[in-house]
Amino acid sequence: MPDLPPPSMRPYGRHVFICIHGDCAPADAGQPLQERFAELAREHQLNKLRNPRRVKCSLADCLGVCQGGPIVAVYPEGVWYHHVDVRALERIFHDHILNGQPVDDLAFHRLYPAGQEPLAAPEVRGDPTWDGEAPEEP
Repeated sequence: MPDLPPPSMRPYGRHVFICIHGDCAPADAGQPLQERFAELAREHQLNKLRNPRRVKCSLADCLGVCQGGPIVAVYPEGVWYHHVDVRALERIFHDHILNGQPVDDLAFHRLYPAGQEPLAAPEVRGDPTWDGEAPEEP
């Protein structure tokens, strides 16, 4: 394989995974969640490549839980949510994604103990709040 340069990627704050495999919930249950997530991200400018607080959302073929779905996982905190419908997704988005507070009554698994989750990347990096303008390049 030739010596190829690595790709580059802009910073982001969180990554959300939505299971769509179909064992834990109907296979078509994940698509409306991704669509609503994309709408919310656009409303809050968390889809803008230049926003270091942006949130990536990926559909996952299987997250390995196989019950209680749709399952949604939010990283870097490692909080996993069960039985997520559009209403629950909106709560997760507003409370967890925007305000950094996991939704305890929907969470069933945590990679870290409650209250000891790592900070999201923007806080770790010390990113300023994004005002819709392109951040200055270093």
